Amino acid sequence: MALRRFGDTPRESGEVSAGAQFTGRRFAYRLQATAVVDPDDDKDFRPDGSYVAAILGNWMLHAGYVDRWWGPGWEGSLILGSNARPMPSITIERNYSDPSRHPALAWIGRWRFAATMGQFEGSRDDAPDARFFGARLTLKPLQQLEIGISRSAQWCGDGRPCGASTFWDLLVGNDNDQPLEDQPGNQMGGFDLRWAIPRVPVALYVQAIGEDEAGFFPSKYLGLGGAEAWGGFGDWSWRAHVEYADTACDFAKSEESFGCAYRNAIYSDGYQYRDRSLGHALDGDSEQWAGGLMLVDGEGRRWELALQDARVNRADANPVHSVALERTDIRSADLYHRRALLGGEISLSVGVEERSAADLDESDVRGFVEWRVGFQ
Repeated sequence: MALRRFGDTPRESGEVSAGAQFTGRRFAYRLQATAVVDPDDDKDFRPDGSYVAAILGNWMLHAGYVDRWWGPGWEGSLILGSNARPMPSITIERNYSDPSRHPALAWIGRWRFAATMGQFEGSRDDAPDARFFGARLTLKPLQQLEIGISRSAQWCGDGRPCGASTFWDLLVGNDNDQPLEDQPGNQMGGFDLRWAIPRVPVALYVQAIGEDEAGFFPSKYLGLGGAEAWGGFGDWSWRAHVEYADTACDFAKSEESFGCAYRNAIYSDGYQYRDRSLGHALDGDSEQWAGGLMLVDGEGRRWELALQDARVNRADANPVHSVALERTDIRSADLYHRRALLGGEISLSVGVEERSAADLDESDVRGFVEWRVGFQ
């Protein structure tokens, strides 16, 4: 699937996974191994999903290969989602979102914080073994309102400064006024909001992530926005959403800036891990309308319809684009179904994708069957 959405769907044409996990009062682990057929990144064996964790008060410290989804979107996150495979990382995050007991901080309501340090692959051409830093704070000052603040950075790597002073410059945003060879790295940052309208089963959400910095604040924003609604009838429940994303810099201006998003002069291989965007699956200079409808019956059986209509790499301005090296229009429709079967859970999907470009006009039928079973 070229444009991955929120969800745990297979990445390759064939996968077999096995794992074991344990959760105790202070420690937890999950060990998972996946063998794949014809992998895009030539990695036949993957430890994705594995981690070890320790509880420290209301904080959890863990290391491993864990997917993250930073933002309110259903179709993508502009800064960090599950489009790329999870990279090896060490993370500390708040375990429970209990409100602060300090009187001066009570107004922020329930809150979470996470900071992670990861390792890029050694096969990059720009700076092998570069590092990834990310941090996210979410606040819920009102029952209906959630606010997220996110930052990420590519830094360090072979031939790049990696010391404590470099990391400090990265944290405080001291980079654009330095020579290119001394700049700490490539940073992104911004915010997101999700507001559930009172007494109406509808929520609105937006995400704005800056590709650059100006006056110690993000600038050259990429944008995402959507709406979701939910309800029920009898034993059934449903949820629907519609979402728009624009991954060109200065997306809200009359003249957008192409060749900017997810690109950097230092890290010329792009904001990618193993050739897939760490942010939105669209990669840069793209826009998308998408929607979905989910139905769940009283026994937990689920049906879902997903629709996508995207214009990718609109200006042919990104030479390392992870989806298409020239402007390409992509339209797709997918049906998913999940239910219990034979002591486990089976997931099925069938869909069609159409691609059109200057010298391309093709359509493909796709699908998968997945069965999971757990043992005590």
